[in-house]
Amino acid sequence: MPAYFFTLLLGLTEPLQFGTNLPTTAPNNAVNQVECILFEMGAPFQLQTLPWLRARREVKLERLDGYFTTHLMPEMKAYGRISSPIFLESWYWFTHPESIKKPKNKMRYGAVRGSYQANWFKTQNIIAEVEVNSLEEIVNVMHHKRIDRILLDLDDFELAASKLGINKDEYQKEFFRYVPLGLFASHSLLKRLPEFMQQFDENINTCAQAPFSLSKSEEKQILDRLYSSAKTLLNLPSLVEEVQISNESPLSEPEIKKRDQLWIKESKHVGHAYGLTMLDLPLSKVFKKWQSQFKGVVTELILTDSQGKNIAISKLTSDYWQGDENKFTKIFKQSKDYNFDSVTYDASTHHFQVQLSFPVLDDNNSHIGVLILGVDVEKALHSSNEKSN
Repeated sequence: MPAYFFTLLLGLTEPLQFGTNLPTTAPNNAVNQVECILFEMGAPFQLQTLPWLRARREVKLERLDGYFTTHLMPEMKAYGRISSPIFLESWYWFTHPESIKKPKNKMRYGAVRGSYQANWFKTQNIIAEVEVNSLEEIVNVMHHKRIDRILLDLDDFELAASKLGINKDEYQKEFFRYVPLGLFASHSLLKRLPEFMQQFDENINTCAQAPFSLSKSEEKQILDRLYSSAKTLLNLPSLVEEVQISNESPLSEPEIKKRDQLWIKESKHVGHAYGLTMLDLPLSKVFKKWQSQFKGVVTELILTDSQGKNIAISKLTSDYWQGDENKFTKIFKQSKDYNFDSVTYDASTHHFQVQLSFPVLDDNNSHIGVLILGVDVEKALHSSNEKSN
């Protein structure tokens, strides 16, 4: 496999050596992000395109400083550390149209040799009957019916199918999970440059990919699960009345920010008096009961007035004022009666969440507030898959 080298003549006298099996010419992928981060750090580097197995072997032999994008495999814990997430992949199962009715235990699976998916197969005792060296090869193998099913990133599959002239829509796709990926740095690199990982993580936001958004099909699956029930909730007379009452007592911007700062300060302590008082309101209790029916798919509900101030909540929130955030502002700027914010990753819980907002309307169809649903994306999509199956 050919090697591609990118050297940034800044900072270090000797360039760092990294490997990846990502296409280095594809636009807006993790290669661009890592280049940007290392440039911000003033670190020259050389990047080689390598199969995953070889990249891991080269790190073990201390001939490579690291590789990306990756999640930390158990075998590599003794050889280095993983950065904070720099990129998100959407893993989907793709099944040949003639194999859809086959029992899953009778299907023939394939994988890219040494890939994350191939390693995951081993942990699940799934036998990959065919292993090849590239994404295009594995898609082509399935296209020619040598295997029935593969597990790939959605963008990777669609790019490979396009290059092969294959109609991607012929293949059944089923969401599996999101995977946060980062840079793996070897212990030998961190020994030479103890501050490397901290500096790398600090520059991730500077070079962050465009906000990670749901695909149209993913939005549809979540709306199919939640839209009707959310609309019923929005039509509760008590909900509209509470918003109207709050709108009759607007606050100045300095007073809103003062309350917001107090809320944020109190939220860091057990005795969150302001938040607990709101959580005890009758409408907040209705929200909590409504949320419970979705078994973790809905993670929180927030009702705001026209200024973005909290009126009712299903759980304690991190702030009081939503008026300066996309989940509030965007719903006022469009005719569509819902809005999805970008997907966020919570490193502490390893969950992916999206905010789904709906306008609150009065009898005159005027927009008077916003209802915001926090949605666990993976649970929502898995729930949708189970219903469709």
